[in-house]
Amino acid sequence: MLDTLITGATVYDGVDIEPRQLDVGIRGEKIAHVGDELGSGAAHRVIDARGLVLCPGFIDTHASTGLGYMLPRAADNKLFQGVTTEIIGNCGTSSGPVGPRLVGTMEQLAQEIGFAFTWRGLGDWFDQVQDYGLPFNIGTFVGHSTLRAGLCADAQQVTPTEVGEMVALLDEGIAAGGLGLSTGLVYAPGSFAETEEIIELAKVAARAGGIYVSHIRDERQGLEDSIDETVRIGREAELPILVSHLKSAEKPNWGKIPKVIKRIEAARATGLEINFEVYPYAAVSTKLRTFIPKSTMADGVAGMVEKLKSETWRQRSADWLVERGTDFAAMTLITESLPGARGCSVTEIAADHGSLPAQTVVDLLLADPDAWIVYHCINEDDMDAAILWHDSIICSDSWSHPINAPNQFGDPHPRTFGAFTRFLERYALSEERIPFGHAVRKITSFPAHWLRLAGRGRIAEGHFADLVLLDLSRVRDKATFTDPRQMSEGTDRVWVNGTLMLEDGAVIRRMPGHILKRHEMVHRHDQERQTP
Repeated sequence: MLDTLITGATVYDGVDIEPRQLDVGIRGEKIAHVGDELGSGAAHRVIDARGLVLCPGFIDTHASTGLGYMLPRAADNKLFQGVTTEIIGNCGTSSGPVGPRLVGTMEQLAQEIGFAFTWRGLGDWFDQVQDYGLPFNIGTFVGHSTLRAGLCADAQQVTPTEVGEMVALLDEGIAAGGLGLSTGLVYAPGSFAETEEIIELAKVAARAGGIYVSHIRDERQGLEDSIDETVRIGREAELPILVSHLKSAEKPNWGKIPKVIKRIEAARATGLEINFEVYPYAAVSTKLRTFIPKSTMADGVAGMVEKLKSETWRQRSADWLVERGTDFAAMTLITESLPGARGCSVTEIAADHGSLPAQTVVDLLLADPDAWIVYHCINEDDMDAAILWHDSIICSDSWSHPINAPNQFGDPHPRTFGAFTRFLERYALSEERIPFGHAVRKITSFPAHWLRLAGRGRIAEGHFADLVLLDLSRVRDKATFTDPRQMSEGTDRVWVNGTLMLEDGAVIRRMPGHILKRHEMVHRHDQERQTP
C-alpha cells in the first residue's frame, strides 16, 4: 500500500526533456512507483493532478551560511519556489568548523541573529541542527575563510604551521560530512590567500571525493585571470570545480561571459570537470566593504574602521572606487546604515549629504561596517548567455534567513524569494528560450549529479520523494527590489522525503529534512550522468 499516489500529472523526471503521463507513488521517504495508472485503491491518499506538472524537488546549490535554520519558518521562501534541498557553506563561509580565533565573532552573531552557539566542530553543528529539525534537506561545504579566520593570527602572513592547522581542520570538517571546500576570494580573509594555499586545501577535499566551489578572485576586470586560476586549482588538486554565480560585473567588462564560457569549454576538453552556477538577475547583493581595496581589510573589520578614519586611507579607498568605474547610481543601500538612507542609491545619499559618491561609500562604512547593497551591474545579454549554456546550474545565492526572524538585516535581494520561479517563468514558459524539460534538468538532476547527491534530483523508483507539483499557468515570482519579501506563486504542493510540506498555499510545519553528508553519499553511477 502506497502512502500517496499522484495521478494524472504531466511528469518531467529531471532527465528526459519530454514529459510523460505517469502515476507516481510514495511509500515512506522514497518513490515506490513510477509507471502505469494503479487506481485509487493503491494508496492511502490519492491526489488528482490533472492539468498540473510534477517535477523533482529543486536543488539550490548556492545558499547562505545556514545560521537561521534554528529559527521558525527558515525555509518558507524556498519551499514556495519548489526548493527541497539547499547547499550552504558557500563563498568561503560555513557554520563550522569554528577555530579558536572565530569564537568571539560567532558569539556576537548568535546574539545578533538569535541562535544558540554551542558547537565548534561541523559534526556538532549537524547534531544541533538535526535535533531542532529541518524543513528541507541541506548540505554544506567547508569555508576557506572560516578556516582562516578561526586559526590565522595575521591574514597577510599565514605561516606553514597555520596552513597545516587549516588542512587538519578541513579534513575534520569533511570527515564530519562536508561536501568539499568553498572559497570567497573577493572577501577577507580569503582574499589574502595565495593560489598554492588553496591548492593544498583543495587536495584534502579531493582525497575525500569532494569538490571545490569558488567565488572567484575577481568578477570584474580580472575575470579571465580568475577563471584561469580556478582551472589551475582544479588541475593541480585533481578535483571537480564549480564556479559560483558566474558574472561579469561593471560596464567596462560587459560582453565577457561568452569568452569565459569558451575558456571553460576548453578546460573541459582537456578532461577537467568544471562548471558554473548563475542566478537570473542583473544585480548583485553583497557587503559594501567588498568594493574597497583588500589591503584595507588586512586587520579585519575593526582594522578597516580605524584605517578609514585617516585621510590617507579615505582617499585611497575613494580613488580605488573611481578607478574601477563604480556606478554609484546603480548601487542601492539595503540596510539602515544612515538615517533615511535605506533604499537610496549612493549617488542620492551623496547629494543629500553634500559629498562625492566615492567619499560617501567611506562614510557609510564608518557608520555601518556591515552595510549591505544591491548593485545593478550585470549585462542582461551576459546573464542570458550564462543561463542558456547547456550545462549551467541555476542557483539563488540567497540568504537562508527566515522571513519573520526577530532580527532582520535590511531588505533581501528578490532572488531570495523568486530565483527559481523567475527562471522557469521567464526562460521556459514566457519567452520559451529553453525547453521546460531542460530547465527542470538544470535545477534537479544535473546539480544532484554534479554535487554527488545520491538518490536526489530525479523521479525514479528508489529515489527520495523530493517532489514539486506546479500549475504552469500561475508560476511567477512576485519579489521585487522595492518589495522583496513576497512568496512565489504557482507551486501547488511540495514533498520533502515523502512528507507533504506545502499545500493550499501554506507551509505545513513539519521537519522531514535530511543533512546530506559527503561520507554517506555514493558517487554517481554512469546511468545518472545522462544529459539530454
